[in-house]
Amino acid sequence: MRSPVFAFGLTLACALAAPRLARAGEFDERGVFLPAADAVAFETFEVSPVHYVPEGTSPECTLEHYELVTDKDDALDGDSYLRVQTTQDCPERLPLEVPAVKGSYAVTLWMRHGSADARLAVAYPPESGVEGVVARLAPTGRATSDGWIELASNAIPVDGTLAPTLYVRFSDFGNEDGADLDAIEITADGEYREQPACSGAADPICGDDAICYGGQCRLGALSVPPLPNDAIRDEMVDAMEMKLKIFFGGRKTRLSDLPVALDTLDTIRSAPTAWQFWNGFARAIRELHDWHTHADGPIGESPVAGRLNVCFIEGDADLTHGTAPADATYKDILVSHVGAADTAGLNAGDRLVAVDGKHPIAWAREQITTDWGYHVACDDTSFADFAEALGGPVWMGRSTLLKYAKTLSVIRCDAASATCAGEIETIDIADLPSDGGGEDVVCDNRPTYHLGDQSPQASNHYVFGSFFRGRVDGTSEAEQIHGMVFDTLYGGGDPNGPVNFAIRSAVTDWKATARGVIIDHRAGNGGTIDAPEYMTQLVRPPMTVAAMLAPIDVASWDGPESAAQGIAAFNRVKASQGYNVGAVDHDPNLPVALVLHREGSASDFLPQGMKGAPKVRLFGPGPSAGGFSTFIQFVYWGGISFQFASGDTLTNEGAPLIGHGVVPDEIVQQRQSDLLVGIDTIHEAALAWVRSELKP
Repeated sequence: MRSPVFAFGLTLACALAAPRLARAGEFDERGVFLPAADAVAFETFEVSPVHYVPEGTSPECTLEHYELVTDKDDALDGDSYLRVQTTQDCPERLPLEVPAVKGSYAVTLWMRHGSADARLAVAYPPESGVEGVVARLAPTGRATSDGWIELASNAIPVDGTLAPTLYVRFSDFGNEDGADLDAIEITADGEYREQPACSGAADPICGDDAICYGGQCRLGALSVPPLPNDAIRDEMVDAMEMKLKIFFGGRKTRLSDLPVALDTLDTIRSAPTAWQFWNGFARAIRELHDWHTHADGPIGESPVAGRLNVCFIEGDADLTHGTAPADATYKDILVSHVGAADTAGLNAGDRLVAVDGKHPIAWAREQITTDWGYHVACDDTSFADFAEALGGPVWMGRSTLLKYAKTLSVIRCDAASATCAGEIETIDIADLPSDGGGEDVVCDNRPTYHLGDQSPQASNHYVFGSFFRGRVDGTSEAEQIHGMVFDTLYGGGDPNGPVNFAIRSAVTDWKATARGVIIDHRAGNGGTIDAPEYMTQLVRPPMTVAAMLAPIDVASWDGPESAAQGIAAFNRVKASQGYNVGAVDHDPNLPVALVLHREGSASDFLPQGMKGAPKVRLFGPGPSAGGFSTFIQFVYWGGISFQFASGDTLTNEGAPLIGHGVVPDEIVQQRQSDLLVGIDTIHEAALAWVRSELKP
């Protein structure tokens, strides 16, 4: 006979939530599931259900992805249950009905085998003009002795008077044998909640349990698991805190940032709602202030109104300081490049003076309270991540302006006259149109490219995992100045893999033919340190310059308190975990300029390994991110996941590197006057130096 059990886990990978369910069904003495007496819908799967196919579904996804299994002993109620086999691109959709009134509803379902992505979705007819909503499901903590696990959503508002289609969207593509479903139950759960239009992240119209995102209030509870029961909430927070105390960070981040995050975690012990609990947890992760550390959730999948196909960059607004003086803390924010459409009339060289009346970086930092896409450098003086994320496509997780801002304050300039307006103009985000014209332009801190027909496409700046290499524009055949543009350093340990092969072949060619090299890595997305190791073989002799301490090496350790302790730790792990740079056949006479702007992780290791070689010079506006660590990831149900940095890197002199970005040899800011006429200030500085040092 089946019996119900309670699976209260102490790690995020286990069943964490035991919510206050809205009159969910129970098991009788025989182990048969009985729905709540006031359930408004209950699917028993005694016959094959309707297969819902939304308009616009691709042909390969129109087929049913389930079979009815008749087995009275296994079924939770009745004689059968549903076995679902889906692919990542083709979920199963099972429609349900609710009364033709306004209300809020919660759904529960029972499943076994696999770890499904389950959602309750509400779609309205296009003529209604009402945007659909989706609620994610997560385990409640209830399970049965024969393996069935209960999933539940928080309350989702449904306007039944508009004839919506309400359905369970179910996907499990990690289990070849499929997942089993039974006993889907919908119960009333409170009154209908409006999600009105709003403006700016701080708009109070949304209330405490919603955020203003993309011009629309979004109920936070729809994107997080249910609120944990009082009986286990403290244990859950204890488990989260223990993970961080044992494995988070290196010396700088453990001493300065970990205490702040732990204090925030303590506050969620008394959180009254699911959103306040989980958003508080996500804020604590964001407060760890680390390039490798972030929390992710479905709230970031919500649509936004309008489009701003513009990229911004840190720089020196030398033409407009008379109108808007420079900030004492942050660099000026300029338009780097734009797409073909939906640019709000902005062009390269225009200046973003303020967002909602505040310096753009100061405003971006304040979004730590709600922005689940928040990404920050470990180095306290590096803000390039914030500047880059202001614009760019929403599908890349960028466009914080579209998501959270109310107004932009800009100064427009004119390229023909090389002058700028003497006044500040205010743009309302709500007024930005979107006609869908042209490609989305990617923000990579490169106003333009300099490799002729070997350059990335200027219309979209799509670099991503590609490597572009050629002779630098404006140089002669006799000078033989070569260049390369790339973002990614994921070598993955394979010396013949695409990334490592691209780097190794470039190094070989440059040693043979180049008199100077410019390496443009202004959007350094990181990867693995074998890739920068290969790049350093161009410029320096072999040596072990640093060693990365793995999570187990630094568990519960705040790092070396002295150089002697650091050197001892370095010596202990350097043989197996060393950062080994250089090669016997390096070229000590080849001038190499490494151009930087926003880089972390393996992209920190690249400048750290290159700097100090006699013919290498680093150019950029400020330090790299200082993300000298690896990371640990946790993935939970309902789209919730997080990762945090773990480990540290010690130099051969015993200094811990995490939180200390690599500072360029030559600090160069993009000038507004240069951007206005198509000049890339940092590139020009690098080119001038290489020319002055050409290999004979």
